[in-house]
Parts: sequence; C-alpha cells; structure tokens
Amino acid sequence: MPRITPAHEAEVRERIVAAALRVFGDRGFHGATMQDVVRECGLSVGAIYTYFKGKDDLFLATCDLASGRGLGELAARLGAGRSLAERLAIAVGFYFDSAEESAAGPGNADFLVQAWAQADAEPAAREMLRRRREQLVMAGTFLLEEGIARGELPRWMDAGAVARAYVALLDGMLLIRAEQGEAFRRADAEHEAREILALVLAAAASPERPAVPTVESSPYSVLGPSATSREQGSAA
Repeated sequence: MPRITPAHEAEVRERIVAAALRVFGDRGFHGATMQDVVRECGLSVGAIYTYFKGKDDLFLATCDLASGRGLGELAARLGAGRSLAERLAIAVGFYFDSAEESAAGPGNADFLVQAWAQADAEPAAREMLRRRREQLVMAGTFLLEEGIARGELPRWMDAGAVARAYVALLDGMLLIRAEQGEAFRRADAEHEAREILALVLAAAASPERPAVPTVESSPYSVLGPSATSREQGSAA
C-alpha cells in the first residue's frame, strides 16, 4: 500500500475545506450536510471523516484554515506599505478582496452572513466567529501598536479598542452588502472605510486624548411611552 505523504494529506484537507466553504456559504451551517460536502469535493464520506470528526469540526477547521491563510496573505501584502497609512489602506483593501468572489475562489461574505444569522442557535458558528474576530483584532492591534511605536499615532490611543471597533465597522459593510444586493458598490464602502482611517491617523496631531463624555444609559423601546411623554404626564 503506497505511503500517504504529509503533502498529500494537506492537499486533500484543503480540498475538503474549500468545498465546505462553498457549501456553508450557499446553505448556511444549519442547512448544509456532510453529504453536500461530499458532492462538492468529489471525495467519499469515509475520506472526509478521516480528517474531520463531523460537521462542527469541519466548520471550525474551515474558518481556522481560511483565516490562517488569509493572515499569511495579508502579511505578504503589508510588506509593500512604507507608512502606517499605506499599511492600513492595504489591510482594508485586502478585507474587501477576501469578501468578494473572484476567479481565485469564493469570497467569505455570504459565508459570514450565514454564520452571524445562526450564531445563537449553533455553538460551532458562534465559536468560529469568535476565533475569526480575535484573529482580525490581533492583526489590527499589531498594526496600530507599530504605528504608536513609530510615532505615527499618539501614545494615548487604545490600539486594541480601536482595532476591535474598526473590525466591527468593516463587518458592518458586509451586512450592508447583504441589504443592498446588486446595488452594493465596493468602491463606496471602501471610501467610507478610508474616511474612518483618516480620522484615526489625524489623532496623531493631538498630544492628549480628546475628552469624550460618558452618557448615562436610558433604555428605550418603540413599544413603550417616550421619555418626553412621561415628562409631560408628570408635569400635568
């Protein structure tokens, strides 16, 4: 019996993961089955279970492998950036590159929207999203901390908080993409994302942290009376 090399195992694993990414993107975690993955990748059920214990395991592995390769590609692209502004712009561009389907393969936008919709009901989807977000935030924090060390950003900036908020903003663009459908224009979304980058970079001109007041929470529901109505009723 011929010996299976590590290179062959890696190739088969990636083939399965690529098929799973397409299947989960089309059908979502709940709607997808292992048989769907079998049909997509052309391998037997036994071959898939050789590498993955089940659908949950495959779902998490799909995210881990895709994220790892994505971060590797991002690191390679960042080498072309000479300043923090250029490196941040490259990172934003890569985010949108990886979201859209192209000749290189499927994008991750549909896959992520499906996962967000099912996170409450599917622990595997929630865990996948958590891992992905932490990886993106880690990469963004590293870039911002590098900018602080180089004097391109102020030392008062909370790099981790900014990175986490910016990742949330970019992910929001994918939800807008789902809302707008064919009307979505990447150029518009990327312009808006760069405008926020401009604000982050402009912070370098401020030697001290600007004062941002904390507003006390005041719960509101469209189904209940408004605060104004309550005040008017009390006054009467």
